[in-house]
Amino acid sequence: MRNRISCSAQELGQLDPDMVQSVVGGQVFKIGNQYFSDQRVNILEANGMQVVAEVNGTYGVYSQTIKLRGGTLSTKCSCPSTEQPFCRHCVAVLLHQFHSGPTPQTSSKSDSPKPPTPEPRAEASPSSSEAAATVDLNFREATLFIDWIQQAVGPLGKEAILPPVPEALRGVAREWTGVIDRLNQQFLESEEDRTDAQKNLQSAENMVDSLTKELGTLKEEFAATQQTCNGLEKKVKQLEKSLSDFAQVSRERDRLVGTVSTMQSELQSKGAELESVSMTLKSLSNAIRNLLPSTPS
Repeated sequence: MRNRISCSAQELGQLDPDMVQSVVGGQVFKIGNQYFSDQRVNILEANGMQVVAEVNGTYGVYSQTIKLRGGTLSTKCSCPSTEQPFCRHCVAVLLHQFHSGPTPQTSSKSDSPKPPTPEPRAEASPSSSEAAATVDLNFREATLFIDWIQQAVGPLGKEAILPPVPEALRGVAREWTGVIDRLNQQFLESEEDRTDAQKNLQSAENMVDSLTKELGTLKEEFAATQQTCNGLEKKVKQLEKSLSDFAQVSRERDRLVGTVSTMQSELQSKGAELESVSMTLKSLSNAIRNLLPSTPS
């Protein structure tokens, strides 16, 4: 089971129990805390940003890989659980990291896993019965290991969850199953990172194409807008000229109105003078008539 969630912590050791419980919920946290309290957690590789571990679960030993990268907490567990956002086994590992404090890097991903070294046996020569028991035990472990390998060949390199390791498988063979599981997870993770990178690259290319098209559209709209602005500028100049002509016409009209008004005043004055002259001529005509002698009948 693989999950990713946003995380504000800078190191895995900063994820305190309250934070973990608020993410997974009370029931999952309770079981994971019980696993941690029962010392079921076995840390294989650890540093501030990554931890690889195994947890002895109810139905077998499960492998976990937990990473904190770029504000994202990614968790992987070989268990079949559907608990979200991560399972009880990852909870137990995170609690172990928190209570263990800062952990120096115990291994590097670039280093190839080395086969575990078996503990030296006692120098005393075993009896024939003890030797037979040892041979039987090694043969049984080898048989279980081969059976597990045959089951794991199918999903190897394809699935994150390999078949559960039998409880009876112990010693070096069990450690080898852990090595194979970690190699499988590292391979799948590299494939997933490559796939994510290709998707991100394709998304970026699509975004660039979209932005390029939008830029072309904006250029066309800008050119059309520029033409419209040029047309409006010409109309504004025409209106300004029309307004200038109108102002000139208005001034000429005002001048003509003033001239007409002056002419009206002059005509009124001339009319009064003519009226005065007419009255004078009329009086003169009457006086002349009075001076002329009367004609005899």
